[in-house]
Amino acid sequence: MLQIHVSTFTTARQALALALALQKECTITIDESVCTHTHYNRTLIALIQVLQNLSVQCSYQNNVITIHPKPLSAFTATITLHNFCPISDIFLTLAPALLRNAIHTDIEFHGVTHCQHTHSTGFIRFGLAPLLSKIGCYIHMATKKFGFYPAQGTVMSKVYPHTKKELGAIVTETQITGARIYIANIDQEFAFYQKKELCNALALSDEKVGIMQVANVSNHGNAIDVFFTTGRIPSMLSFTMPLYDDTGNFVFEDTMMQEFLHTVIATCLQCYEYIPLPVIEEALPFLMVGFDYTVAQTLNPAIAGKEGYALCREFKK
Repeated sequence: MLQIHVSTFTTARQALALALALQKECTITIDESVCTHTHYNRTLIALIQVLQNLSVQCSYQNNVITIHPKPLSAFTATITLHNFCPISDIFLTLAPALLRNAIHTDIEFHGVTHCQHTHSTGFIRFGLAPLLSKIGCYIHMATKKFGFYPAQGTVMSKVYPHTKKELGAIVTETQITGARIYIANIDQEFAFYQKKELCNALALSDEKVGIMQVANVSNHGNAIDVFFTTGRIPSMLSFTMPLYDDTGNFVFEDTMMQEFLHTVIATCLQCYEYIPLPVIEEALPFLMVGFDYTVAQTLNPAIAGKEGYALCREFKK
C-alpha cells in the first residue's frame, strides 16, 4: 500500500484523485494544521462521504485517509453538498478517474460555487478545461445558480472519455486579456472601484473589465475572474472575497478591499511568461491519465517545486 504524506488540503484532494484514477490503495497522512482547519476538515469529511456513496471503500480518522479504490463507473446523478462545501473540490477529485470510462458522466451539483478557500466553478470551465482539451481530457462545468460561500448554488458538469491527443507546440508568452467582477447584494460602487483598480494595475482598457450583478442569491458575494491567453490556450484565475468566516458570520471590513485587490493583482502579474501556475497544478492529476505529467514543467517550470508534482512522482513509481 502506498504511503503518502501531504501538507495542504489541495494535495490531500489530489492524492485521492490519483488513487482513484490510477487504482492504487494508499494511506494519506495529512498535516494536523489542515485537519484542524474548520473549512478544510469539513470538506475532507464531505469528500469521503461522496466517495462512500459511490461505493468506494475509504475512511478518514486521526489525520489519515485510507482508500481502497475500485474503478469509478460513469453515472448520471445529483450530488447535494452541505452549505459550506465547494463543488469544485468534489468535482476535481472525481473527474480524473471518470475520464477512463467509455461513456460520459453527468453530475448536477448543489453546493458552493465561489469560496475564498478554493477555485470557483467558473475556473474549471474557463481556467482548466481549455488546457485539458489540448491533451484529450474533456470536462465541462456550467454554473446555473451562483452560491457564494456559505450558500448553495447549482452547477451542471460533464466528464467525457479520455482521447489520445498530442499537446503540440507550446508557446509560453502569456497576456492578460480581461477580467469580470461579480457582485451579489452589494452596491455597484463597490465593483466600479474594483474595476478602476484592475484596469490601472493590469493595463486593461475599460471595455475589457465587465461587471455582473448576480441575482437570485441569498447572501452577499464578490468575486473576480481574470482571463489570460498563452499562445492559443485561454485560461482564467478566480478570486473570491472572504466576506464570511468559516462559521458563516459576515466579517467584511473596509481594509479587506485593498488586501483582496492586492492579492488579485500581485498573483496575476506573476503570470506573464507561462500558463498560470494554479492552472498547471490542477492539471496534474489529469496529466497522469494516459499522458506524461512531466510535460507540466514545460507549461510552467515552477511546477517542479510544488508538492503536487512530487505527489505525481510518488504515484508513478
